[in-house]
Amino acid sequence: MPEAHEPLATPHDLEDAARYELHDPREIARVLQSLADAGALISAHVMPGGLPCPTALLDVDRDGNVVIDGNHQESVNQRIAAAHYLACVSQLDRVRIQFRLRDLTRVDNDGRVAFSAPAPETVLKLQRRELYRLQLVPGPVVTVQVPAVGEFDPPLQVRVLDLSGGGLALSVREDDQSRFSARTRLPGCLLRLPDTTPLPVHLEVAHVSRQEPLAGAPLRAGCRFIDLSPNVEKQVLQYIFRVERQRNARERRAV
Repeated sequence: MPEAHEPLATPHDLEDAARYELHDPREIARVLQSLADAGALISAHVMPGGLPCPTALLDVDRDGNVVIDGNHQESVNQRIAAAHYLACVSQLDRVRIQFRLRDLTRVDNDGRVAFSAPAPETVLKLQRRELYRLQLVPGPVVTVQVPAVGEFDPPLQVRVLDLSGGGLALSVREDDQSRFSARTRLPGCLLRLPDTTPLPVHLEVAHVSRQEPLAGAPLRAGCRFIDLSPNVEKQVLQYIFRVERQRNARERRAV
């Protein structure tokens, strides 16, 4: 069961949620099956309206369809059956999990009301450490070296706009936009933090957006870390905490 129900009650709308979304049906099925195996409480919200209806994920079948528990109030079950979707939030091993269930069908579960729905197309998997993003522009210069595409092309050096334990955002020139389309994987990159040796990271582009030019480029590419090693993760988080402490100390001196 989730710990202490802390900020579990309502779904989060994150500016860069796509950075933390799972799209692979096999990964999604594994996460959902883990919730079912753990008997994790799910805070579901009937949409539109946001009516809360706590439930649990009972089963995930071979086709990936999910079965959730119904409610003891028939009026709530009728609202669920008529919902556009359920916004679901749960927590497993300190990881916050969000997803939406659509096309809910009422089914019988050993004499109790339950609902079946197709597996969600995406699942948001978010650890606490990933919520905080360190803004780097203006601020210390952090870059990522992206390997060359062609045999004679040089590696691409890209400025990092913000950094978190789950990923980073890059400042991308329009000339390089084709290398940063959504879902593109960028293995073999080097993350260069001040005063450290380059850190090997693998990235996946989650989204690209246009904004006021920052660090000399008009495009922002939000990327997630893929299979980040514990050692590199530790160094990234230590850097984030160190810069934040320095900023807080400067602000206190300025008061």
